[in-house]
Amino acid sequence: MLVDFLGILILLTAFEMLVQSYVKQMINTVAIQSILLALMLIVLGYERSSPELVVLSILTFVVRGVAIPELMRVDVRKRRIWEIREVETRVPALIIVGILVAIGGFAFYATKLYPIFGVKGGSIPIILLLLGFLMIIARRNALAQMIGYIVEENALLYAGTVLTHLPMILEAGVFLDLLGLVLIGVLLSAEKEYGVLELEELVG
Repeated sequence: MLVDFLGILILLTAFEMLVQSYVKQMINTVAIQSILLALMLIVLGYERSSPELVVLSILTFVVRGVAIPELMRVDVRKRRIWEIREVETRVPALIIVGILVAIGGFAFYATKLYPIFGVKGGSIPIILLLLGFLMIIARRNALAQMIGYIVEENALLYAGTVLTHLPMILEAGVFLDLLGLVLIGVLLSAEKEYGVLELEELVG
């Protein structure tokens, strides 16, 4: 019950990020989402008597809940343009698309995946994954897109712990955290070389 409640809160933070227009607000929200995920992992670790999940919850809290958001905040403080410039997106249209994506994700899980996994709350990480992808393709701001990647990582970790009892979930979580740190490092290094305005789009 507590896991499902935390899952709903995690999903609500994703919708909150869809309606936010400023990068600074999105950073704070994705930090909250990661902390909620860490709480969920420690609850699951207690229920399953799994020290691996407890360790993973601590790593998630430290890396995604504190370290990565703080690196982004440092960038915001150094380059105040991030604080005053709105993320270029049509928020009302985006939230409508997000609701449609959520309905589609729930329907896909209910018809295709639930017969396989049999987990009632298993649609939440699927919807979260789709919403993270939506953030990436809808936003034109580099930091906002990076936040979309973090949401996707949270969704994958959520799915790995709730839908499947992966034997290497700790290693997978560490890899995702390292990948997030590397992406942040690449982004900030590119900013120093090319400047902020040239990084409004990440188009490969």
